[in-house]
Amino acid sequence: MNRKKLPKIALISDVHANLTALTAVMKKLDEAKPDVWVCLGDIVGYGPNPSECIDVIRERGMICVLGNHDAGVCGKMPLKHFRSPNRRLIEMSQEMISKEQKSWLSNLPLTINSMESDFLAAHASPERPEEWQYLESAFKVRELLPTIDQQFCFIGHTHRSAFVSDTIGLTELKKGHKYLINPGSVGQPRDGDARASCGILDTDELSYKNIRVPFDVAYVVAQLEELGFSPRAAAHMMRYS
Repeated sequence: MNRKKLPKIALISDVHANLTALTAVMKKLDEAKPDVWVCLGDIVGYGPNPSECIDVIRERGMICVLGNHDAGVCGKMPLKHFRSPNRRLIEMSQEMISKEQKSWLSNLPLTINSMESDFLAAHASPERPEEWQYLESAFKVRELLPTIDQQFCFIGHTHRSAFVSDTIGLTELKKGHKYLINPGSVGQPRDGDARASCGILDTDELSYKNIRVPFDVAYVVAQLEELGFSPRAAAHMMRYS
């Protein structure tokens, strides 16, 4: 039996417990009527709403991979790998989510291979996903793409959007070529643009659009202050926005 193709894919990553940004992004992406949602990890960490973000993503039925902050919160990654105050917020997140939510996080895969929509998804580099390596060099991406079977490779982790083809100078989608797409970060963008970042891929129309969505950064900082962080520490947590 043939599996149904899901041509229009909503891509999000690095939500980082920022419900304010996630809500704004989902409202915007809903306008495109995606067939499937893919979350590229780090649902939790940094932000003030880990439990709520987990619930929203699960309720939407998103395809999800495990991020390093998710691994820290669910106990699969030692906290010594995280800096303070990030470590403190991860410890708080462990208390803020339920045992069942923690179990759900721990069962997320490191990679997902979709035959229906011809993509490989991972939080960091899919070569050794458990090492959480940043994949930012176009040269490294073009070394990777010929080694995967799928047309599309989706990653997050860098908090910066990226679109890289297997051919230098090719900046549009074409059949017979492979592509790496990073939608950027929903909850803590790090590219100098304070707006949340996400993307829509249409595999029928062969089009990809990176989308930026404004959210109330000051409100998120205020939420962190309510959790007991000093104004300086709270602002530092959201410093890139």
